[in-house]
Order: sequence, then structure tokens, then C-alpha cells
Amino acid sequence: MTSHTARRTGITNMYLSHKYTILQMMHVSGHKTQKTFMDYIKLSSDEIADEIDAIVNGAKEEVF
Repeated sequence: MTSHTARRTGITNMYLSHKYTILQMMHVSGHKTQKTFMDYIKLSSDEIADEIDAIVNGAKEEVF
């Protein structure tokens, strides 16, 4: 595992925890645009489906 892989995994885990805003995570990761940040994190198809389900069912106030 490289330091870049560990960094990407850490940022992805921050995203999935739903404890931080996108802007907070972008500050930590150094990304300047939300599109670049979303391209950077690695989400599985199941994680994406869970995010969509949460939006549709109103389970979370802010997902993105």
C-alpha cells in the first residue's frame, strides 16, 4: 500500500462517515472543486446505491 492509497482510503472513509461536509473534506484532501473531489474518492456500486437510497428515503439531511 502506498501513502497515496492510504490517503485516498482515509478521505473515502471520511466521506462515508457522514460526519464532515464536502468542503471540510476538500480542505483536508486539497481538492479545489467538488467534481475533482468526487472523482478522487472511491465508492463501490453498493455504496453509491446506499447514497441514492438515503436521498430518496430522506434518511440523511446532507449526503453530498
